[in-house]
Amino acid sequence: MGGMRRFLTSCRVPARTGLGLRLTVAAAAAALLAGCSSHSTKTSDPYKIGLLPTADVVAKGRTAGHWTKDGMALQLVGTVTPGSAAEFNALVGAGGLNAKTVRATVTGGDLAEGLAIGRVIHDRKLDLQIDGVCAGPCADYWFPAAANRKDVSGSWLGYVPDLSTSSSATAQQQAAEAKLYADSGVDATKFHTALSDQLREIPGGNMTPAAPMWMPNKGDLRTLGYPDSAVQDLWLPPNLASANAQARAWGQVVAYRNTLIGQATAPVPAQPAPSPAVAPPRTSSSSSKR
Repeated sequence: MGGMRRFLTSCRVPARTGLGLRLTVAAAAAALLAGCSSHSTKTSDPYKIGLLPTADVVAKGRTAGHWTKDGMALQLVGTVTPGSAAEFNALVGAGGLNAKTVRATVTGGDLAEGLAIGRVIHDRKLDLQIDGVCAGPCADYWFPAAANRKDVSGSWLGYVPDLSTSSSATAQQQAAEAKLYADSGVDATKFHTALSDQLREIPGGNMTPAAPMWMPNKGDLRTLGYPDSAVQDLWLPPNLASANAQARAWGQVVAYRNTLIGQATAPVPAQPAPSPAVAPPRTSSSSSKR
């Protein structure tokens, strides 16, 4: 890829700009606003930031998720963990056969478990409703597997390196992953190339963290091969300001349009070593006798 990627993790415009990538005055102002406001609800949204999650939602999204049934939807809020697929299948078998939708607020988790859930989503032709973040196995497997995809304001995808790049994945798991991609109409080569292009560079030197996931916009999904009908009604962060605000709200560093954005962990400044205690001068016994 040509040029250095921009890096935006605070209430500032990017310190470095890649070739052909320049912020306009309006975009710079939006970048300054993104993630810098403490208000999650606004009467207007001129920069298309979208709804920001509350602290409670973020905290719950980082804990181990458990499947629940809510009307015609099967819902998971949290991370995908060992046993999530069995829990999902048990819920489907116990009366979830009439479910039409999987509703997800997922920050990441176990890829193999997520792959097994994705297979069921595909085979049962379930829809996917994204409520906030859909990262890790949710983005990699559930999003392509779904019959239809819906989201709400403030929703985003977080693609991560999948099982094809995992040294711990079995050949059977990798074959199952490839089959799910093929059955879902995903060009795996195109997907892996785009993901690698976003995650492989580390701008700003060794002190800058790499992005663990890629946050695509609707244009990226079209480039991956999703038809307009599949993405036109999705929200997804439409600009740098919006993407930065959402990533910061969830405490994530992500790649968005060749730019690292989000909430970077500030380095802890080194504290100066305390000065050694100076012992008071000792008085010799001979001096004390004088």
